[in-house]
Amino acid sequence: MRTSVDFIAWSNNRGNFIEILKWSATTDPLVNAILLDNANNASYLSPSIQNELINLMANQIRKQIAEKIGGHVFALMADEAKDCSGHEQLSIVLRCISHETSKNNDKIDRNSMFNEYLLGLVKLNEFDAESLSIEIIKYLSFFNIDINNCIAMCFDGASVMSGRHAGVQAILRRNYMTRAIYMHCFAHKLNLVIRDVSKVVPYLPEFYSIVSKIYSYVHSSSVTSECFKSVQQKLMIGHNISTSLKHWCDTRWDCRWSSIHALIQNYKALIISLEELESEGDERSVDARSLLMALRVPTFIITLFIIHKIFGIIKILSDQLKAKTIDFCHAQFLIKSVIAKIADLRDEHAFSLIYTDVINFCQQHHIDLSSAPRQRRIKKVSSRFKDVFITSAIGQRDNLNNEDSYRTNLFYPIIDAVLIELNDRFSIHNIEMLISISALCPDSEKFLESESLKPFALEMKADFCSLCNEIEVLKSMLKDTNLENIVDLYHQVLPLKQAFPTIMSLIIIAMTIPISSTTCERTFSKMKVIKTTTRNTMSDKRLNDLCVLAVERDFAIDFEQLMNDFADLHKNGRILLK
Repeated sequence: MRTSVDFIAWSNNRGNFIEILKWSATTDPLVNAILLDNANNASYLSPSIQNELINLMANQIRKQIAEKIGGHVFALMADEAKDCSGHEQLSIVLRCISHETSKNNDKIDRNSMFNEYLLGLVKLNEFDAESLSIEIIKYLSFFNIDINNCIAMCFDGASVMSGRHAGVQAILRRNYMTRAIYMHCFAHKLNLVIRDVSKVVPYLPEFYSIVSKIYSYVHSSSVTSECFKSVQQKLMIGHNISTSLKHWCDTRWDCRWSSIHALIQNYKALIISLEELESEGDERSVDARSLLMALRVPTFIITLFIIHKIFGIIKILSDQLKAKTIDFCHAQFLIKSVIAKIADLRDEHAFSLIYTDVINFCQQHHIDLSSAPRQRRIKKVSSRFKDVFITSAIGQRDNLNNEDSYRTNLFYPIIDAVLIELNDRFSIHNIEMLISISALCPDSEKFLESESLKPFALEMKADFCSLCNEIEVLKSMLKDTNLENIVDLYHQVLPLKQAFPTIMSLIIIAMTIPISSTTCERTFSKMKVIKTTTRNTMSDKRLNDLCVLAVERDFAIDFEQLMNDFADLHKNGRILLK
């Protein structure tokens, strides 16, 4: 609950917590006896007491998480971000597989199988890899979590976290978690694709900047915002389409696609509102005039539709990578499908369909596609993109003013650059361990091949001889079954887990390995809601506990145990608590 700071300053309000207790005292005699009839120094309403209660409740949840993980393998996910006070907070999330799955209409509920729990936020004072590793180990050990059961860790690509020799993952694997496999967050990899693609296609950085500035300009003041909304109402925009422009985010694929999609839907309203703002003759008119010119450039319109098409396909992958229910095998299958779909776009017919939509759009908004664009000097690109479709030499200027030139110099380079990045960043051909894990996927060509599974089994310290024997028996049992993914394989083997203990343990480990660390990002979203600029004096410990309580709402609080724990901390209290 939030209360205005100005309201508190000019009223007798002592804060939401105290005021609610006062109100509760008028209806509950027990609350009234504690709150009003006791001495002023024995009401247990001080901020320190509140923090103690919050900490006890959060620790109850952490102990329940530790009990769920106890004795089972788990994966570690961690990421860091600054709160509004500038304090660096490290989010620690644990992933495990639930062995008590529920069924929905006789089908296995995947959501009940995969669990990712926020253990807490750690305030960082030092930011080197050694210090981060020590903080993670101390925090896990404090709640009696066996670090030897950690079989995977997932971080972003920052060098301090993912460094091969001196990063956090290297230190943890070398000194503490010897079985753990390191996974570079797939969602972060996907975000890096667009960054590198913009380096090979010269117009893309300018395009991204224009889209971002449009949102910033419209929302920069109430005048521009109300003008845009007024035009929307006159055009009756809002039936079955998005009425608001979306913020261009530098870290999320779906936000980028949503921003471009909203721009296409609101293009007419945006042009009319910018024309009105331009005619006012004030300082806002200068920015309006420049945005109008940029929005009417044919290259911008064609790029808008090309990116909308490509990002729309990749958005499907982005949404799935953020789900905690996705496993490595499923992710690899989805990535291959998306790459194949984008590769299919690279032909004249596919671009012809996009160009037809562009022609209709330009005719509707009176844009001349044949107008000569501003000439740009082609920059030298990295050798990684040497196979990108480029027909001009360095220094030559290209005029994009017809379908063939747009296809050759804009559409093909974007498609090729995206494909090169996706294939490069998500390739498993040079990663022996991931190839070995994929042998547990029913759709793999090397499904349950013992030699393919050998690196994975040896890394997990499994008995390879027992594994070979179990595979021979299991293969004959699975001949007539129709398995779609590793989850189906898990439930097929589960009733016979005592007969196939080695395979069962490898299947569980494979499903436990995380694909992305987006759950950490979600905790930061909750952190920003809890600690705001009007609550920036909140202690790091209180923030940590409140985030756990806010995120892990599925865990029940035992209030009887809470009072007993609180009473143990205040044995000399003036109020009898137990």
